[in-house]
Amino acid sequence: MQAAPPRLSELRAAAPDAAVLDAVETALLRHRAFGDSLYIRDRLAVSYRRRLHKLRAALPQAGLLADLLDRTPAVRQRQLIGDTVLRCAVQHAMRQLALGDAYGLPLPQCGALFGLAAEHLRQCRPGGPLVAHLPPEAILAGGADGNGAQATYVWRQPAVPPATPYAAAFLAVMEENYGAPLSTPGASEMAMLRRGVQLLDALLPRLTRSALSHVQLLALFPRVGTWCGKASSSQFRVNGAIFLNQELIGNPWWLAEHLLHEALHQKLYDFRHGHSLLAPGYERDEASRVCSLWNAPDDSGSHYWDAHRTLAACHVYVQLALLCLQAERQEERLAGTYGPIGSHMSGSRRAIDRARYLGEQLREVSWPVLGAAGRQMSNWLLAVLDELDVERRPPGASLHLLLDLYARQSRKLDVFLIRPGILHADTLAQQARQEVNAARAALQALGEDDERLAAVTGTTDAQGMPDWPQARRQVLQALLPLAQDRSEENLKKDGYPQAHDIVRQMVQQSSRQLAALGALGA
Repeated sequence: MQAAPPRLSELRAAAPDAAVLDAVETALLRHRAFGDSLYIRDRLAVSYRRRLHKLRAALPQAGLLADLLDRTPAVRQRQLIGDTVLRCAVQHAMRQLALGDAYGLPLPQCGALFGLAAEHLRQCRPGGPLVAHLPPEAILAGGADGNGAQATYVWRQPAVPPATPYAAAFLAVMEENYGAPLSTPGASEMAMLRRGVQLLDALLPRLTRSALSHVQLLALFPRVGTWCGKASSSQFRVNGAIFLNQELIGNPWWLAEHLLHEALHQKLYDFRHGHSLLAPGYERDEASRVCSLWNAPDDSGSHYWDAHRTLAACHVYVQLALLCLQAERQEERLAGTYGPIGSHMSGSRRAIDRARYLGEQLREVSWPVLGAAGRQMSNWLLAVLDELDVERRPPGASLHLLLDLYARQSRKLDVFLIRPGILHADTLAQQARQEVNAARAALQALGEDDERLAAVTGTTDAQGMPDWPQARRQVLQALLPLAQDRSEENLKKDGYPQAHDIVRQMVQQSSRQLAALGALGA
């Protein structure tokens, strides 16, 4: 049996010492604008109070709630404005009144929700109305304290009809944005969630509390409908809530990473509401987009990201790099309780590489459509990354990102071809030849010697047909050393742009062929 293709995700980055990692966590928490969650949530409350005041002429309940919030201590404002449904009601009402279209929750329903939020505030109830019906055992993390840190609740499907108007509105928002059901966790799933939070708290206690303070609701979803293929999810249109695949939460390392990942998205979304993160018109069709080289291409172009998604991903990957570095450093100490990391986390090298690429692309591609705060945040994130990336690749390097996708899909191909009844022999043979020829052409463009070229010849199977999986292994073994080279020598070669384009076309064409065969679901 041939050796498996190299797993780039297993290449762990060289780590700074513990003092540097601790200092980076502090920086991610204490930056006055980008890290301080109390500041971000206070600015969020200011933004929503302003919007409620604008709505008062059309919806008197909005004005009454705004007046009440104006007289309410900041600690309670943060908790109420953390409510996902209340925020949706504000946003939906603003759009309907501005554009005159039917969008989201109807205006009368929004008005009623504002009235219920005011009553919730008058009764001095903690959190927001959406989670008011959930029992104490649904609390996963946090809780109201002197700084207004809200609890993170785990969603439970209400009885039919929904227990409260807020629960009914939430289900309507979910239907509009996802069109698929949520799950109610059992005792074992709650234990898994608590274990994941416990591990995350052991690795990055301060960053965990900061990130989760932006999440009032966590919900599990089954692998049905539009949830199929998703590991976790969150949206700017559904602020304050994150969603996890209930089938994947059993491993605490995976869970810790995905909890932090989605919570950090919510933190950025909260920041965006109160700051000039993006320039007007950033979503226009002609705006330049960033290609996420590690994602499979598709006909919809979903691997091309607008400025918001690019910045959001960079924001997450910088902080996941810190998480992975801490996890790798402390794995031996924690493995007795949580098991080994294995392949359940992204890995520090992968997180650093993606963050570096996205940061460079923000400056080179997305800069014109970033607002003042977006540009400053981009520079800050790259400065933080510099402290974590002690073995930096040369600027502009990206071949390793393409080969990351190629290696991951090679493993899926191996699984796919094990299945009985897989035919397509001619297609597989033709694809093997194309990839071998492309790899040789890339090596020739870089001026590699005959010995390196001779290593990529392709092999045949028992029937004399080119062996696609083995061809991919040869391609990886030939190209990986070039991708992992951290000197600037290769990038300065005249043939590097040509070689990069050849590899990019090969990887993306191969990915499309795998999708056409149905192998990517393996």
